[in-house]
Amino acid sequence: HLALLAAGDLDLAVVADTSAQPPPGCTPHHLLDERMYVALPSGHRLAGQADVRLAELADEEWIAADTRPEKTLMRSAPAGGFRPRTGFVAADWIAKQGFVAAGLGVTLIPALAASSARADLALVPLHPDDTPRRRVYAATPHGIAPSPAALAFLALLVEVAAGLTS
Repeated sequence: HLALLAAGDLDLAVVADTSAQPPPGCTPHHLLDERMYVALPSGHRLAGQADVRLAELADEEWIAADTRPEKTLMRSAPAGGFRPRTGFVAADWIAKQGFVAAGLGVTLIPALAASSARADLALVPLHPDDTPRRRVYAATPHGIAPSPAALAFLALLVEVAAGLTS
């Protein structure tokens, strides 16, 4: 989306990242920070906990979009000393959830996606000290005044995001 924005093919994009930096090459408008949940098979030993520490998941196989944590939702985990062991690579949310439901591993689900998770999964929040926050931004082209339509849409995104965090 950022490449399309930079090329002038988009007026606004909603983007998210777990890095501490805003997205490059655009004008970012911070909307919210969201927590992460660990998606576990429903019968998993940690399925009923109020939250889970990454250390409790050290022996788990992870389903992630890449084998390198810095390219996934686990971007900040290695800095905290946790190195996930990626067992399966899948970029698609539905595929990741299918792997988890089959008992092949665990994955992270952002809070905004939690309501659409499969019913046969257990979602457990990561402990606040371990949670890589996913920052969600509305991005507009750098150095170009947003169109009236983009400004109106941005105002709606800000309003909705404020309602989600209150």
